[in-house]
Amino acid sequence: MAGSGSPAPCGRLCLSRASLAWLGATLLLLADCVLLRPALPRIFSLLVPAALPLLRVWAVGLSRWAVLWLGARRVLRATVGSKSESAGVQGWLAALKPLAAALGLALPGLALFRELASWGVSRDADSTRLLHWGSRFDAFALSYAAALPAAALWHKLRRLWVPGDHGGSAEAVRRLLGCLGSEIRRLPLVLVLLVLSCLGAITSRVTEDTSTLSESLSHQLSLVLWYLVRGLCLLGLMLWGSPSLTMVALVALPLLFILPKKLGKWHEVLAAQVRKSLAESSQVAIEVLSAMPTVRSFANEEGEAQKFRQKLQEMKTLNKNEALAYAVNLWTTSISGMLLKVGILYIGGQLVTSGAVSSGSLVTFVLYQIQFTQAVEVLLSTYPRVRKAVGSSEKIFEYLDRIPRCPASGVLTSLNSEGVVQFQDVSFAYPNRPDVPVLQGLTFTLRPGEVTALVGPNGSGKSTVAALLQNLYQPTGGQLLLDGKPLPQYEHHYLHQWVAAVGQEPQLFGRSFQENIAYGLIQKPTMEKVIAAAMKAGAHSFISELPQGYDTEVGEAGNQLSGGQRQAVALARALIRNPYVLILDDATSALDANSQLRVEQLLYESPERYSRSVLLITQRLSSVEQADHILFLDGGTVCEAGTHQQLMKNKGRYWAMVQAPGGSGAPE
Repeated sequence: MAGSGSPAPCGRLCLSRASLAWLGATLLLLADCVLLRPALPRIFSLLVPAALPLLRVWAVGLSRWAVLWLGARRVLRATVGSKSESAGVQGWLAALKPLAAALGLALPGLALFRELASWGVSRDADSTRLLHWGSRFDAFALSYAAALPAAALWHKLRRLWVPGDHGGSAEAVRRLLGCLGSEIRRLPLVLVLLVLSCLGAITSRVTEDTSTLSESLSHQLSLVLWYLVRGLCLLGLMLWGSPSLTMVALVALPLLFILPKKLGKWHEVLAAQVRKSLAESSQVAIEVLSAMPTVRSFANEEGEAQKFRQKLQEMKTLNKNEALAYAVNLWTTSISGMLLKVGILYIGGQLVTSGAVSSGSLVTFVLYQIQFTQAVEVLLSTYPRVRKAVGSSEKIFEYLDRIPRCPASGVLTSLNSEGVVQFQDVSFAYPNRPDVPVLQGLTFTLRPGEVTALVGPNGSGKSTVAALLQNLYQPTGGQLLLDGKPLPQYEHHYLHQWVAAVGQEPQLFGRSFQENIAYGLIQKPTMEKVIAAAMKAGAHSFISELPQGYDTEVGEAGNQLSGGQRQAVALARALIRNPYVLILDDATSALDANSQLRVEQLLYESPERYSRSVLLITQRLSSVEQADHILFLDGGTVCEAGTHQQLMKNKGRYWAMVQAPGGSGAPE
């Protein structure tokens, strides 16, 4: 019973804290309106001599700033219920700092601006009127209308770089700013140009196409900094020119962007549909053109043409709708902006008629308002892209901060290598599937002058053994030694100079035969060595028949060659290194009979075999039968080991593989 009733006090406590927050904010607002607004000007009119009107204004502003800051701090601290809320409180306190400063310093700043603008002219009366104008209710409302959006914007932007805010964006922004140091160092020059533009030129010196999606993050940040400072300067000039007209512009500003934003979403949806339709039309054309013989053999040219015309007609309809949406969006934006200008001119005309402002001040205000609206529009369109870029950069930094699973290159470069490879109780699981073991307790040795064959069903781990021997992955258990030293201790280039591999589907590059065979060698080999390696691999016969010989391009990924020709070139690329360890992972599956015979002679009869350890994975039992050792791999472990005769005599798994239909055993 006690446990069931316990949440009620917590709920009442949370409700009282929320009510306390609203009550504190309301009392602070009332205190500013009822007490500070009329009382502070009267108090400092008595304390400060009349000969110093500017000092009076500054004393009032600083006092208001201090009282608002202390009051807001007390209210927010009183509403804190737990330590988990401290980060949010600190964020709001940071937002209240510029809010209190804006409310307190707006009036003295305006007075100082007028004093500097009228240097040498007596402005005592105007300064006194300015002091009492600040105590009027309309001036009070105007100050909040200008300060609250500024504080909210500051709080929003602050979340980008304050630690602990907005889910890690702060660290990403700090690192991005470090990458954009040159852009940040240009900021003082940008600020100088902004001040000059605000004081002497109405038209911006820099025009950029902010709707281009391919702009870099540095450009977006430059735009945000430019138009943020520019907008604040223009807002100050508008307040100086006519506070009442500024109030009208600020009230109408949200309405100016709501409708175009809604219409813009409609246009974006239609634009996405147009892009999708264009992609579908292109796909139809590409598919038909790539399969033209099939289309013609089935006499379906007219059917495919009709299908393509149908896709184009759909795209035409969508294009019309997109153009209409774009026009409506453009017209709405233009008309709403024009209505705002007409409204300002109408109200300004009334003020000119009453003598509140001059006609020149009205024209100046309208020009300022146009630039201010443009700055707000650019900020609203640019800020989401900056946020998106920051979010994307977090993923990029996560990738850059990853710790490589493969260790860095070692330093070992043995001068007397033998090529002895030892798998000592090796276990392995792929990083994306750590719970699925591929190899378990694998132990065997490769020795110079011997050919060791790996056979077994698909998925038994044979290709994984080849990948470990190339140092592409690291064992999760056990050790893999080369000449008694762990494989990662060897220098990267040295290791792959003496350990060469050829796969079933080798990767060639869009270069000449000579460049592909000599690929990766630090010292460029002579043409004689290239030809000798090609002859050993059986590639010289078809290369020499080409008009350009070894200078012939093989095409992208070797697509101008057959599968057997690619394997022969890849085998020559491995043999030119004279490796101590040669890995053939089903590397002769596409060779013809003559080329296969030449490779078998290379493995079992050539003089080089006595200085080379060979790991052979193949589907051709003729090669397996001659191997010095045969390892039958299943489930990541060695089930049987021996020569061909021994394993056939045992009549185990290897014998069953040989007796199976086809007799290939299906190694990988």
